[in-house]
Amino acid sequence: MKIDFYEIPAEGLALTVEDAHWFPPDLERLGRAEASLRLKRRGQRVVVTGILSATVVLACDRCLGTFQLPLDSEFSIELELPAEGVSEVEEKDHFCHDNEMDVDILDSSEINITDLLQQQLYLAMPMKKLCSEECRGMCSRCGANLNHEKCRCQPDNSSPFSVLARLKG
Repeated sequence: MKIDFYEIPAEGLALTVEDAHWFPPDLERLGRAEASLRLKRRGQRVVVTGILSATVVLACDRCLGTFQLPLDSEFSIELELPAEGVSEVEEKDHFCHDNEMDVDILDSSEINITDLLQQQLYLAMPMKKLCSEECRGMCSRCGANLNHEKCRCQPDNSSPFSVLARLKG
């Protein structure tokens, strides 16, 4: 879904996206994926505010088991369309002031809502994906999921520093 920058009315534009066409194809979703957006023009900028809601199925980083993560995220983004006649070199060499650090520069007058929602979904996901804070992970030798079964490996009491003891004698 794309919206032209110049077609956003002065009073703004409200969108509700109830189909899951915007959902990233490399993620598994459970149930609905919805988003509500508001686009408001301010000169050569558009302020996009919104809320997205979806439940993703992820693999735990510790035990590799799958789990469901409900995401409800609010976001606000400023998009800027460079002024007509600004050359590509000037765009690349532009010095960003503090008030421009959170502004995305548009390549064209089209605002890709699908890309925008996908980016916000990825930003809403945690860096470390855990099925629970108490996840015990996997045994590094036999691969047993320590949340569901007890490891049958013999404890390794040798120290990696035991080699140094032989050097001392």
